[in-house]
Amino acid sequence: MTADRGHGVGRGTTNRNSRGGSDERRKRKLWLLDTFGDGIKAPCSYCQRMVDFDTISVDRYPIMGCDGGTYRRENIRPACRPCNASEGGKIGNARRMWRT
Repeated sequence: MTADRGHGVGRGTTNRNSRGGSDERRKRKLWLLDTFGDGIKAPCSYCQRMVDFDTISVDRYPIMGCDGGTYRRENIRPACRPCNASEGGKIGNARRMWRT
């Protein structure tokens, strides 16, 4: 049941998706920085560029998102945004070519 927001009808919207709410995403980033780095910075898993809280991107590995990988601690590692974005694109393109 959705909550009434004073409009008589609940919208049923939330600030959550498959990645979780903002608090869960913040905790995940902090865990990556603590586990893979010094708590403030950590190396990107691909290019070794140092990332911090503002520049870190959560990479799902070894089970990628397109294969049903989740954002659980055993399936994430730190990445810089350019590396994480380029890896997903490469995998998607390779799969599309393989299917045709």
